[in-house]
Amino acid sequence: MNSSFINFKIDAEKGEGPDLARKFEVSAYPFLVWADKNQNVLLTDAGYMPVAEFMKSVDNALNQYKEGRLEDYENQYRAGKRDAAFMADFINKRRAMVMDNRELVEQYLLAIPTIEQTSEKTLKLLAENAFTLNGKAIEILKNQSAFKKYNISTLEIVSSTMMEYFRNALRTKNLDLLERLVLHNLQLNPVEAGRQNERYRMELYKSMNNVPKYLETAQNLADKYLMNISQDELKKQNQAHFQEFMMPYHTGKSDSVKIGKVRFDAMKQLHIHYASINFASDLDGLAEEFYRNVNDKNTLQKAIPWIKKANEIDETPDYWNTYAHLLYKMGVKSEAISAEEKALNLAKTLKGLTFKYEEALMKMRAGRL
Repeated sequence: MNSSFINFKIDAEKGEGPDLARKFEVSAYPFLVWADKNQNVLLTDAGYMPVAEFMKSVDNALNQYKEGRLEDYENQYRAGKRDAAFMADFINKRRAMVMDNRELVEQYLLAIPTIEQTSEKTLKLLAENAFTLNGKAIEILKNQSAFKKYNISTLEIVSSTMMEYFRNALRTKNLDLLERLVLHNLQLNPVEAGRQNERYRMELYKSMNNVPKYLETAQNLADKYLMNISQDELKKQNQAHFQEFMMPYHTGKSDSVKIGKVRFDAMKQLHIHYASINFASDLDGLAEEFYRNVNDKNTLQKAIPWIKKANEIDETPDYWNTYAHLLYKMGVKSEAISAEEKALNLAKTLKGLTFKYEEALMKMRAGRL
């Protein structure tokens, strides 16, 4: 380390530490900042890591320095440099700093011939950076067969970027933007988009206090996307998602060793049942929304099949708890108590927390829920 770096360790809570922590946007401890002599950040890394992983971070920092400072790239870009090789290096350097590159990606696509827009190099770059809604990148991302040709997964970037746009639509209560996003989402992620889109419509109508449209969308989500799913279809979707999740590890893009065996095994267990867990969670979410926001007993009755199916797909104490609350609000007290007892017993069997179910059971028995 001494041959290439000046090593400096500080306590971020004492002396000049707090100021430097703010300057370098420290997000967790321990936190590594690789910077040049002018304090231009080359790379950051957070969290404990074993020696081999730490040395990779060292190598990455040295490579960032040897390949040129980010400040130098920015100056060249401002001066008008736009050739493809430069743009690719500039984007990768910014990505290492977790910086937004969506406009630069569009500049890169303008700099390359049309035939190279579906090359392996370009597709990898698109799979690693967020995209605009009005450019070439999003149209290329819709061509999933091109990415599959090179075993490149777009799941992570599509999910995170679309989530960002959806949240903006919800925050601004912009129904036109939401419907525009819905159309893009159906092409970018056809397997899961239908359910996702209806959930976001529900959230938007709820934020706008449009109860009729909210209830209509909830019913549509349940009838069209959730209640008709078969176990065979869920199994297919589980397998498809798991293959997509594992692709970066099979192709060497991601390294499971960095994650650790225990954590990676837990991640695999989650993703191998991903579709089932999501479908059951969606059904439970709908039922819970109804018992919290609906008072009409006939309308509440619509949620009973939803929560029953959630328990069929993936039985949990929380789903039994939702079922119990629905029954209680409908005035079926004895059945509600029985369902809450099942929630409590299942939580005990799974060695989970039981306070929530014990409290609900006590209130139900006393008629005070």
